[in-house]
Amino acid sequence: MKAMFCVARGAAAETLELHDADPAEPGPGEVRVAVHASGVNPSDVKLRSGVQGPMVADRVVIHNDGAGVIDAVGKGVEPSRVGERVWLYNVNRSPDGLGQGVSGTAAELTCVPAALAAPLPDAASFEAGACLGVPAMTAHRAVTWAGPVSGKTLLVTGGAGAVGHSAIQIAKAMGARVIATVSSEVKGEIARDAGADVVINYRSEDLEARINQEAGRNGVEHVVEVDLAAHVNLYPKILAFDATVGAYASSSDMTPKLPFYPLAFRNICLQPVFVYSMSNKAKGQAITDINALLTSGALTPRVDARFALADAISAHQAVEGGKLMGNAILTI
Repeated sequence: MKAMFCVARGAAAETLELHDADPAEPGPGEVRVAVHASGVNPSDVKLRSGVQGPMVADRVVIHNDGAGVIDAVGKGVEPSRVGERVWLYNVNRSPDGLGQGVSGTAAELTCVPAALAAPLPDAASFEAGACLGVPAMTAHRAVTWAGPVSGKTLLVTGGAGAVGHSAIQIAKAMGARVIATVSSEVKGEIARDAGADVVINYRSEDLEARINQEAGRNGVEHVVEVDLAAHVNLYPKILAFDATVGAYASSSDMTPKLPFYPLAFRNICLQPVFVYSMSNKAKGQAITDINALLTSGALTPRVDARFALADAISAHQAVEGGKLMGNAILTI
């Protein structure tokens, strides 16, 4: 089989290599998946670059997310799973989600713990399945961690991104009114198509004034946050008392300063979200809800760029470029 390996830390063109490899046999509790699509996430790019630590082996098959068909099972796994369409998540991480693995989804075949291969509904394509592990599960957790959102006014910052797009769809399906922020008119159309009730272009509009206008006197009740540092000082001005925030990134400043007392005076509760180390309960609920939304058609991840397995370098460069509006995948 062919697989894309990372052989060092650094730039994609200097570290990613396509090689032939012997197909592995699934061990106890594992399934082997014939991969049809592999997701390319910012966390994959950051890991390759060296931001998240040194190499853990001489070479590592890249990527955590994917989708395909189970073609073999190991001891202890029901043989009936052979032939099952599945989506994969967290496959290239340690069990606690904090460490790195060596066998990812950028390969024609990959062996993974059976629990990390979730059934893929017939209504969803393999391409959509490759966009679920990081983007959709992150979105689900960021939307739902504080409880039901039905009837609430919810703010999604970065509404045209891979996580933001799924967050809009998930929140709308769960009964929320959604305000989304974007940085261009094109991205605004993407957020509207996802179901956002209100779209605000923060480059051309007064963000604080527009949010307060649209949220009304009570303010925003929940936030799905793409850049905590960029917006946290706005929270006391736009959020309701007892509002909640699910923040999954803080790209403009990785160590943001928090206005503690202004947040405390309104009892605003902040939850950082890191998909890889989510509890098993949270992961299980995300899988259940995501599959139901896929089946109903309420969740349709947006693929912005497709690459062949051999073009993984270009895929990583595209993600690093920061101009994609949605997900990048490898088709295998």
